[in-house]
Amino acid sequence: MELFGEHGGPELARRLELPARTWYNYETGVTVPAEVMLSFIDQTGVNPAWLLTGDGYVYRNQADDIDSVSESPLLMIRRGLEQLESQSRVSRIDSAGIDDRNWSVDSRAHSCFVRLPLIEIAELQNFQLTKFAQRDTFLTYSEWVPNPDHSVCVRVENEAMKPHLPENSVAVVDLSQNKPELLHSRMVVALDSRNEPVFRWLEHSGEHFILRAEVRNYPTIPYSVTDSHGRILGSVVAVSSQC
Repeated sequence: MELFGEHGGPELARRLELPARTWYNYETGVTVPAEVMLSFIDQTGVNPAWLLTGDGYVYRNQADDIDSVSESPLLMIRRGLEQLESQSRVSRIDSAGIDDRNWSVDSRAHSCFVRLPLIEIAELQNFQLTKFAQRDTFLTYSEWVPNPDHSVCVRVENEAMKPHLPENSVAVVDLSQNKPELLHSRMVVALDSRNEPVFRWLEHSGEHFILRAEVRNYPTIPYSVTDSHGRILGSVVAVSSQC
């Protein structure tokens, strides 16, 4: 809004070489891929430290912000990714064998994360019946997970939603968000025509809901509003490429 005006989304999308609809999906909460974020920083001149913490000046060219940009944006982002990668390695430990006193992160950092079950997408439909079974866990930021007691991490098995969900990445799915009328233009896990769970965009179109992949060679899946009950398993609230 500050740089391109109240309706500047299409112009920003053009500069980022994205479809305008893709940018609007980012604005609704879909995780922005790293390469798009780098281009966004370059195009807008935003201060990466402000993006990470909310502190300091918004733009890198503001005179009093010299200290916060003593490192280049790319270097700052690289340092942040290295830190996240090291934290992610801890997340692969099975929760049944974790002794919190021996964690390599301090208690303050520990409070910023939540451990969620890590499952395959095929398990999701019956997860409520098997959620107490011993399984791997995945560590993610607690602020990304509004309903941790009803959320789970799911492995991404194909490229249908690339680049938003790269193959072998991990998606955080909130199982309490399963009403299709409230999830228009959101990424969800839903049952396809064969009753198999898939990641898709959910779009409301008249008397139908449409499940749309990001990659065109995956078919669009329509179903009527009256048949929508139970087909949405949850909404994707976060994505991690560390897996």
